[in-house]
Amino acid sequence: MSDEDLELGNAIEADSAEAIEEPKKRKVFSDRMAKVLMFVAIGIVALLVSVTVSFLTYRFMDRGNRSRQFPVLSEEYSTEVPEYEIWTFLADDGYDLRTQTADAERYTVSAKIKLGYDEMKYKDLGDELTSKNDAVMDTIRFYFSQRTRSQLSDESVVKAELMSKINSLLSRGEIEQVWFLQYQIIGL
Repeated sequence: MSDEDLELGNAIEADSAEAIEEPKKRKVFSDRMAKVLMFVAIGIVALLVSVTVSFLTYRFMDRGNRSRQFPVLSEEYSTEVPEYEIWTFLADDGYDLRTQTADAERYTVSAKIKLGYDEMKYKDLGDELTSKNDAVMDTIRFYFSQRTRSQLSDESVVKAELMSKINSLLSRGEIEQVWFLQYQIIGL
């Protein structure tokens, strides 16, 4: 048994001596450097895929509109909003209306109204409106008091009807614009 132990001991010493005698080979890249390069490569590939997908999506979505120029409107269609003279019911804030609707359950209508007309066409209309101030205000108040909440919900219809009612009072011209600076229908 001692011979066997001696041979085993010599074999172990011989293995460790061979391991000690051989110099370690240097690696070109360390493990850490390899991981860094792998992440950089993955980042570059992801960037290339993202750019390619974006480019192809843009080309596909933009296929229908090849023209990059904005359409030019002809002189016929370019309109200009006329400057109206504003008649403000002898006050700068406009006519401050508060009245109730004709509903069974009354609603309060609160509105600030201004009227506009073309002073170049109707030079005497401002004087006529001033002289008929009370009649115009009464016509407006009466109009709102004879309508229900549902009839007053569409402002454009209300403006057109008010314009018609006020113009029926006037003889020296006509109102061309009705402005609501405030328009509310409030339930009680």
